[in-house]
Amino acid sequence: MSRLLVVAFLLVAPPAFAQRTEVSVLGGYTTSGDIDMKAAGIEELKAGGGFTWGVAAGWFFSDHFGFEASWVRQESAVTIGTSAGSADLFDMTLSQLHASAVYRFGADNARLVPFLTAGAGASFLSAEDLEGETKFAWTLGAGLKWLASERVGVRAQARYVPTMLNDESSEFCDPFGFCQGSLQQFELMGGVVLRF
Repeated sequence: MSRLLVVAFLLVAPPAFAQRTEVSVLGGYTTSGDIDMKAAGIEELKAGGGFTWGVAAGWFFSDHFGFEASWVRQESAVTIGTSAGSADLFDMTLSQLHASAVYRFGADNARLVPFLTAGAGASFLSAEDLEGETKFAWTLGAGLKWLASERVGVRAQARYVPTMLNDESSEFCDPFGFCQGSLQQFELMGGVVLRF
């Protein structure tokens, strides 16, 4: 009898566990991050905004609470502007890896699911001919999922994603630091959600 219960549990448990796992493929836009400290005559200095894409994988251990890991990538450039015009100083890639806590409203089987997310991780800044850097980053956001079926849906989200550059008090400002305390950007993204 006990063996029969163990087999029955093993047959039932994976689908229950799998219902709480979600994978999202995302695309959207990240805003530019203005750089406040500028030399005389410099009117604009910023890390440009642009198309952002990435993936997220989450696991919910209750109807409301879960964890999510996300990775996003943005191709950008550092732009400088004067009264005579503006130009890109160099192209750069900004990738971010976050681990986040997620709170979702409503029942596990609801079709429309608003959610809040907060987390921390790292930003990876790289450019050709420059040494790459890794900086602490955190995120705070909100979004909405609409599940067309039990397994497939769409997701829209907005996140505040500052990168802590910690170069504000440095004697030497590296190319990614810009002599700033942080690079503050916002993400607007959407994509497909798959539930397993």
